[in-house]
Amino acid sequence: MGGKRVRIHTNFKPNKCCKRSFVGDVDDRISQLPDDILVDILSRLSLKEAGRTSVLSSRWTNLWKHTPSLNFDVGQTVLDKLYRQRELFKREKRKYVKWVNSVTRSHKSLTLKEFKIRFALDKSERKAITRWLEFAFSRQVESLELDIKSDRHTSTDYRFPNELLIASKLQLPSDSVCIDHTRMLVDFKSLKELSFRSVQVSDAAIDFFLHNCPLLEKLIVHHSEKISKLEICGSSLKLKHLEIVYCFGLKSLKVSAPSLTSLRVTSLDGLLLENVPMLVDVSVNCNDDSISIHHLFSLLSCCVSQLQTLCLDLTRRNFRQEVNELCELPKMPKLKKLVIVYCARGYENLIRLAYFIRASPHLVEFVLEVGLLLYW
Repeated sequence: MGGKRVRIHTNFKPNKCCKRSFVGDVDDRISQLPDDILVDILSRLSLKEAGRTSVLSSRWTNLWKHTPSLNFDVGQTVLDKLYRQRELFKREKRKYVKWVNSVTRSHKSLTLKEFKIRFALDKSERKAITRWLEFAFSRQVESLELDIKSDRHTSTDYRFPNELLIASKLQLPSDSVCIDHTRMLVDFKSLKELSFRSVQVSDAAIDFFLHNCPLLEKLIVHHSEKISKLEICGSSLKLKHLEIVYCFGLKSLKVSAPSLTSLRVTSLDGLLLENVPMLVDVSVNCNDDSISIHHLFSLLSCCVSQLQTLCLDLTRRNFRQEVNELCELPKMPKLKKLVIVYCARGYENLIRLAYFIRASPHLVEFVLEVGLLLYW
């Protein structure tokens, strides 16, 4: 098969390829963008990826230091691996603390949208953790998450330093801390989201944040043994999402928040809900046999008719003594999604879950999660 012939002139010489520079030259379109746009781009990368851009050119050397998002979350997969290798874990923990210290010392942004710490830390890093908190609050952080749970998901010895909130009238270690709201060290008015996991935080500190963070929309507290009596109350509260989980010292929780839409609790002791007209998403742990199903729904009576999502952890319940109560469950006319965590001990127990479905005439999604029942 004959191909098409092309005649090449004898004087033809190939043009040399133009040199293109991808850093700092006219063809480097990205580097020609304004600093604020470049910083916005860098904020969408991980912290380590953003830091690597400093080698591109002198223009990029310090740009990453202005990113408003500092996320030091190493990820659960990495933590699970480290938990199984103690010596490696110790080395990586030292590297982690050094990394956070280095970034916070060199960071140049005057404000922060996000500051997140997630690593298994203990009391030996107490001073470093406190410095990180001081740094975040001084930058008027909008979203703060401090997650320092250990490999066994137990509470650590780190206590939230109330001296960050007040300059005088501090009474430690008592939970009845007297707070002088006129002597604040920093301005908390920018804080919108606050999350403490495995941090010993007092009732008074939580009360302080509620009354001095007018924009606070999300409050999460996990594994804090110092919480005893909480009142999340106020007609002016902007709070939309509340989680008080595995705080085993909790004796009472009163919630009156007109903007609250989502609530997660693992203790029903002393729970009192008032003025929650927007509450549509509730997750509760019902493994305490001393609290009947009837009592559970009486606690939710002010919002059960408006719920759209309900998650019930019923792992340790067998319903043998609660058949009559199941037959009298209140109707949930707006419920769209029902999630039940349960460990069935026979088909009869599983069938009894149907009572929850019957009480939800407009249910769209039903999720059954198999819980793990441990015998001690």
